[in-house]
Amino acid sequence: MMKYLHSILSVLVISLFMVSCERDVDIDFPDVESQVVVDGAIFLGEPPLLFLTRTQSFNAPLDPSSLSGLFVNDATVTISNGTDTVPLTEICAEDLSPDELEIAAELLGIAPEDLAQISYCIYTDLSGEMLGELETDYLLEIETIDGQQLDAQTRIGTPIPLDSLWFQFWADSDSLGFIHGWLNDPPGERNAYRWRAQRINSYPNGEQKDFGMIAPLGSTFEDRFFDGLSFEIFYNRGNVPNSAAEDDNNEEDGFFKLNDTVVVEFSSVPLEVYDYYTISDDQLVNNGSPFAVPTNLPSNVNGGLGLWAGYAPVYDTVICVP
Repeated sequence: MMKYLHSILSVLVISLFMVSCERDVDIDFPDVESQVVVDGAIFLGEPPLLFLTRTQSFNAPLDPSSLSGLFVNDATVTISNGTDTVPLTEICAEDLSPDELEIAAELLGIAPEDLAQISYCIYTDLSGEMLGELETDYLLEIETIDGQQLDAQTRIGTPIPLDSLWFQFWADSDSLGFIHGWLNDPPGERNAYRWRAQRINSYPNGEQKDFGMIAPLGSTFEDRFFDGLSFEIFYNRGNVPNSAAEDDNNEEDGFFKLNDTVVVEFSSVPLEVYDYYTISDDQLVNNGSPFAVPTNLPSNVNGGLGLWAGYAPVYDTVICVP
């Protein structure tokens, strides 16, 4: 508690000093060329999903209309697994029926009202000809309508399941806790992992708690320092950014609750996925800090920014009882 108070006092002193020295400063941010950003993934047994957007200037407005305008439409996108090459089809939320919108919202982990407000567009394989397979490389190639060309490669490796999963109360709580697991890391190889989870039970009003898989901060890790070891891990509950849900804004924030039913997705991922989300989480934690160093997110996309990621997941269900 004393350390906490000391930190608060330090921040107040620094703030008072900064206010006393305050003066108006005009910063002229230079215009930079817009770049294409890839946010794509292919999961074992599932078709690829791909968002294509463009970067915008620092002072650009942030509203539903401008955000909808960031999507890159009408691009030519193909996926190749070394044997077959399949074109991806663009689908936009505004083209979906209400029932299709509900399905898409659950698939993408986005609330239906948010999906409808901002006209999200994705590229995917509607034919079912390109599904994620074990130990397979996937080449993504993109050409935009203005002639920009991008490519990226990822791999779906071998799933490494957790040996066991269980719910455990936090400290002296009798209703809130975390989900724990036991990992046996295979020796002699470099492995990286990502954890996501989804509560599939409902609130008392009948509304489902989570629309899709949610990753907490620190969802990725790799075995550089524990190759071949067996050990316990545990994770808090992640939430959707800027969530207005009551349990994301009270003492339940970050916790799973007694009697929750939780599906855990534990994936083997390429190291570039670990690198990307580790830096991304670091930027989220330090957002707004005057001491944070601006850093570009690592990317495996040639000709653009972002991430093309392969996932080899294993799913398990935990009922949150001690």
